[in-house]
Amino acid sequence: MFSNLIKPKQAQNSKLSDFVLDSSSSEKKRVYNQVIERAISSQVQVVNKAPVGQR
Repeated sequence: MFSNLIKPKQAQNSKLSDFVLDSSSSEKKRVYNQVIERAISSQVQVVNKAPVGQR
């Protein structure tokens, strides 16, 4: 009965959602490329740590 009288709290945007909503296309591309490069580097390190027979 009273549920429609109570307004739900507005959720705050996260830094990620603010970035996605507010940044330019070139800024997104720059950041995405950095993230992809770091992920690839991390994956290469994991593969290189594996014993040779398991690669």
